[in-house]
Amino acid sequence: MSEHNVIAVSFADRSDAYQALSELKGAGLEDRVEVLAASVVTRDEQGRLDTPEGVDAVGGVPTLGGGLIGLMLGAIGGPIGLLFGWTGGMLVGGAFDIRRADASDSVLAEISRYIPVGGTAVVAELNEYAIEVVDKLMADQGGTVYRRPAEVVLAELESAEDAYREAQKEADRAARELRKAERHQNAEEHKAALKEKLGVS
Repeated sequence: MSEHNVIAVSFADRSDAYQALSELKGAGLEDRVEVLAASVVTRDEQGRLDTPEGVDAVGGVPTLGGGLIGLMLGAIGGPIGLLFGWTGGMLVGGAFDIRRADASDSVLAEISRYIPVGGTAVVAELNEYAIEVVDKLMADQGGTVYRRPAEVVLAELESAEDAYREAQKEADRAARELRKAERHQNAEEHKAALKEKLGVS
């Protein structure tokens, strides 16, 4: 019986990440693990995620779109990640601000930490028959595996999406209130100027 997991493995050296992905692919071909999707991911100094061109991605995930890994990386590196502070940038404040989940409770926050600013990681969705197989492959390249059940990652993605939609609604409501207040103020100023011009007290 296999376990359906998502893993993230951070590497100090980019070449080690490439080698680790190659080893993972090899283990998949040998049926020691089922690799559903895997890719090398980098994060630049602005916090943006990327899958470098030419990287031998497994499972058709050379970009950040599609599949659970694509959804996960899209959330971490996109507007949802910005909202929760997963992008490596600042947490948005004001009307957009919602309480950031405690780090120990947030799978996506932990995965994000495995892709540090200026760093490189391997992320993958796997069916694992024995977790020791992937742990050893990654350790041989200098990486430590962060692993969570795929269903837990998916559930948190859904919760993050819901929270983002609620934050958007709140931001839209606050923007409408601001525009309404500005229109009222402009109307009052216009009325006062007109009274002054007409000499009406």
